[in-house]
Amino acid sequence: MMPSIYIAEKDVVTLILEFLESRHLHISQQSIERETGVINGCYSDDLLFFRQLILDGQWDDVLDFIDPLEAIESFNSAKFRYVVLKQKYIEMLCIKSEADELSNIEEAVDEIKKLLSQLKPLSPTNEEYTHLCYLLTMPHLSDHADFYNWNPMTGRMSAFQALLPLVEKFLSNTSKESSRVSKNDRLVNLLIKGLLYEACLDYCQKKARSVNVSIQFNKLLQCENVLSDFDLSVIYWLQHLPHDAFCNPFEQATLNINVEKLSKPLLEVYWTEHMLVTPIKPKLFPYNVMPHGRLRAADIMSRSLNPTSDGCLLGRTRGMQAMTRSSLSSFQLTEIGKNPGSVVDQLYRENASACHLSPLCESPDASKVETKGLPLSSEKSSITPVLTSVNETPEQKLIVEYFKERNKDLLLEGSVETSSVLPMTFVMPNITKPLDSSIIDHLQASNDARSCFAPANIIEDSQAIRCAEFHPSGKFYGVGSNSRTLRVFDYPKISELRKNDAVSSPGLVCKKTGHHKGSIYCLGWNPNGDLIATGSNDKTLKLMRFDVENKNFIGDEVDITVHDGTIRDVCFIEDSINKSSLLISGGAGDCKVYITDCTTGKAFQAFGGHTSPILSLYTWGGAMFASGSQDKTVRFWDLRIGGCVSVVTPITSDLSINKGSAVASTCVDPSGRLLVTGHEDGACVFYDIRGARHVQMFKPHASDVRSVRFSPSAYYLLTAGYDGKLVLTDLQGDLTRQLPSVSAAQHADKIISARWHPSDFSFLSTSADKTCALWVLPPV
Repeated sequence: MMPSIYIAEKDVVTLILEFLESRHLHISQQSIERETGVINGCYSDDLLFFRQLILDGQWDDVLDFIDPLEAIESFNSAKFRYVVLKQKYIEMLCIKSEADELSNIEEAVDEIKKLLSQLKPLSPTNEEYTHLCYLLTMPHLSDHADFYNWNPMTGRMSAFQALLPLVEKFLSNTSKESSRVSKNDRLVNLLIKGLLYEACLDYCQKKARSVNVSIQFNKLLQCENVLSDFDLSVIYWLQHLPHDAFCNPFEQATLNINVEKLSKPLLEVYWTEHMLVTPIKPKLFPYNVMPHGRLRAADIMSRSLNPTSDGCLLGRTRGMQAMTRSSLSSFQLTEIGKNPGSVVDQLYRENASACHLSPLCESPDASKVETKGLPLSSEKSSITPVLTSVNETPEQKLIVEYFKERNKDLLLEGSVETSSVLPMTFVMPNITKPLDSSIIDHLQASNDARSCFAPANIIEDSQAIRCAEFHPSGKFYGVGSNSRTLRVFDYPKISELRKNDAVSSPGLVCKKTGHHKGSIYCLGWNPNGDLIATGSNDKTLKLMRFDVENKNFIGDEVDITVHDGTIRDVCFIEDSINKSSLLISGGAGDCKVYITDCTTGKAFQAFGGHTSPILSLYTWGGAMFASGSQDKTVRFWDLRIGGCVSVVTPITSDLSINKGSAVASTCVDPSGRLLVTGHEDGACVFYDIRGARHVQMFKPHASDVRSVRFSPSAYYLLTAGYDGKLVLTDLQGDLTRQLPSVSAAQHADKIISARWHPSDFSFLSTSADKTCALWVLPPV
């Protein structure tokens, strides 16, 4: 029988990876892993995902990923957070030390101070914390002996090795390829055995011709000996030796192995560039589901190093002459629909804390504003898109998650078959249980029933709830959270609510547990209400059909994998010619806006222009949509011409010092005339789209404004901020003058989103306090 040897090149790569890791050549190791898709380790999907988050430096996502473990008493949360925050701190020090004098490092320093304050209570000893503080005094991180040869890749790999023992007992660590792991310096052992075999073969050949021969070992890179028939012949020769030849005992011998250690050169490199660049990502798990977020201070510094990234209009008009207030004519919204009535007016009249928000007294000269003439008709426009091919990846499997206790609530609603239930790393909240009274007490206590909205329904979750959207009919609303669960609830009959009614949970219509591999960042309904889309930090969009009559999801979900970063927002546009819905999506990664045909599930256009992550999208008029970005700009897009038609940098402070602020939220009024933007510095800006001019800036919040929305008739503006407040601003009258506002509601933690009901004067809010609340006007 012909002997055969099987060698898989994947195993060869695995041997090389073990060698590189054992010699701390982590830059080369991670490059090979990305290029080949091979990883030397026996890891389950959840651990692979966890490992790649660390190696990509996604520290905030690492903390989010293990958030469910915080409830387990035996989980060493303090040590885990210390290792993560320490590595994040060291990388921030590296970024700060490499910044040149012209770079904006103020926010980087603020981030470092924040990290130090977080590390202090977590440090195992005072000496360890003092050592971390001492690093802050070093001009360059490499000046310290401990970091002389430091690089981010080695630091992150060390962090993973330190964190793995803390989490592996709580997460499944079974892999289908557990046998394909290289260990015990297998590559070097094989090389030594190969040299021994070559020496043995040469000795046998020479011994057959001469008596006085000695064993000589070849050099590792000696190229004369190649694989030949002689190598197989010696095996046949051994097979024909008499049995007695193998009965002789072997003489004990010692082999001296001298391994010359590699002398690694010092690297002349700016590690900041390596930490900020988008890495190579093979289209396979876990790389293709990695979020692509960066440290906020690092992102700011990368923009400061790139002067073109402020890219548009106001960023390059420092010397412009501003218009005086007298030259800016008053701006009023056209009255649309019916005013919600005297109850809201009473809020402003009776609320003693109602504030008047001062407008920005100066606006840029309209003649200086760069615009391309927006065709902003409010009439529905047909769209004839130009098809562009976009690469797709195959459908990915779900990450199997484990806790010590497996989730027992997955089957409560009867919407999941027993055979398809996956064990989860958290216990989902039971929708049917009584609401936490402390949450209800806080929401009710923080809102004066005489002057504020009151909670009608409250939804609780095990993690922060990021998004909620009303169905176009107003009969339902969808809710997505960091617990990866999508739920749809019934909207109650507001007319039947009474003042003394207890706050309750809404009726659950349907839900999807483990809907994404990561947190659900955004969701949206198409105008017909038969499609729902969700976006996540696992970089996938999911599209599902919704049966309004039967109140359930139908058919298979469609995975859309065109993004290479966290998807921050989605919206729909109806294509009246092709009778189909178009899905607009944007986020981090390549910072592009993707247009997907919902009929085929294929993305056919990608719009580039933003230089930092897209944070918000808003559409109107049947063909127009706007995108707000971390790069401080708003871009207007028209599908009829297939591109950007205007770029605006909203002014958020005095012109002499204005540098703009990240656009966290956007909205356009129903007439298509007025844009409102919410910013990370707490400012809101009104911008006249047709007149291409800034109308007013005001600050209703103390920190990030994460949501801005006009009421159904555009009489009021609802804003939600990280200060935990929901503010209602009266838009009736001259928008260039002071605007009366009132605190409408409040959460115990940051508010992430707020949405008006399509027709009723009620709204939803989602928060980091793990609740979603439906707010209604208190009965008069």
